[in-house]
Amino acid sequence: MKKILTIALLAFLPFFVTGCVLKDLPVIGKYFGNMPSISKETTINIWGMWESPEVMEAVIAKYKETNPNVTINYEDRSITKADQYKEVVSTRLSQEEGDVPDIVFVHNSWVPRLSSYLNPAPSSVISEDEYKSTFYPAAFTSAVSGGKIYAVPAYYDGLALVYNRKHFAEIDQETAPTAWEEFRRLALLLTQKDKDGNIIRAGAAIGGANNIDFFSDILGLLFVQAGVSVPSEIDSKEAQGALAFYTGFVNDDGVWNNSMPEASTSFAMERVSMIFVPSWNLLDIIRARPNLDIGIAPVPQVSDRTPASWASFWMYAVPKRSQNSEAAWNFIKFLSSEEAQLLMFSTASQYRPYGAPFSNVALKDQVETGPAAEYLKPYLDTAAYSKSSIFAARAGNANTISALKEAVNSAGGKLSYEEILAEVKGKLTGTSASSEK
Repeated sequence: MKKILTIALLAFLPFFVTGCVLKDLPVIGKYFGNMPSISKETTINIWGMWESPEVMEAVIAKYKETNPNVTINYEDRSITKADQYKEVVSTRLSQEEGDVPDIVFVHNSWVPRLSSYLNPAPSSVISEDEYKSTFYPAAFTSAVSGGKIYAVPAYYDGLALVYNRKHFAEIDQETAPTAWEEFRRLALLLTQKDKDGNIIRAGAAIGGANNIDFFSDILGLLFVQAGVSVPSEIDSKEAQGALAFYTGFVNDDGVWNNSMPEASTSFAMERVSMIFVPSWNLLDIIRARPNLDIGIAPVPQVSDRTPASWASFWMYAVPKRSQNSEAAWNFIKFLSSEEAQLLMFSTASQYRPYGAPFSNVALKDQVETGPAAEYLKPYLDTAAYSKSSIFAARAGNANTISALKEAVNSAGGKLSYEEILAEVKGKLTGTSASSEK
């Protein structure tokens, strides 16, 4: 592992030892040399999530080289659960008085509902056209409305298929499935049961809700691939078909059940052959089982002619009541730049196998080859056609996820899929007591 990290860091050294400055480089220079500096004494307070202080300290130090008058205080709130953090952010931003941070991390699924409490980016900082060409479409649809830009992605993430290569070799399977029907066939082949029908090893962690942390992301992916708009079309025939397909892996195929440990834990224990996880959860698996022979691949598709994938990521936003919104947006502009993202990635790679996937489209080629490619390339390969919704898991959407969990657990019972999803739609579009704040 140390050798891998060394190689990753060496990839960046030529830029510095040759005396080149970043603005002179063709790949990452186009946004630098033109960044306005903040001349007056300013303090920017940031509420952050999921990034270590060491990484933020490195990028803050780089920013201060050209903005020495700016003091930046980064408060890591990762210890707070996402649902609690969302409640605090929503409450603090909606109040007319009281301190608010100048920059706040928000999940991309929150932005539409928080936009009235956010200060959009000045056009002088980033234009709508520049935003569209710099970031992936999921960021644009999440954070741009009425010509106003309310948030900028800190990184990109979504879902990938992670599989056990040893298990695949047992059935002479060399490659990952690219279509859902092929995935289903493999899930059945890989499942092992005892003489009483109890699962010894599951073919895939799919079909349930109680012990799959990212079940709502998988279902969200299926809804996206079926062309379902959430929540307006959540009770449509297409959505019913997606729910039936998902729950069929448990109710019909028996490749997974509620007796299994949580999906990621089961995979690390080699008790399941295929799972779907975001890149940050993949890190946890690698830490738990560094010698496990795993493959990572893009998610299966319904049709390769109209591919669709899943996105779920965090963004930088500026509260409307920030007293330093101009400086805050200037720093966000820097954070979204190629230079800053490369610096954050290389710094993070000193502490873990890889940094967060780049949100900046221009940096996609950086993970085409090299040590991080096997981990991150499958995520970024599908980013151009990914979509997101309020079904994003581990993102503070507890009420929404709860409604979907009830739907999954009701499937195969007395209620039809239409009735089940009609109830979900009622919860998502009804009173504030049963819908996301």
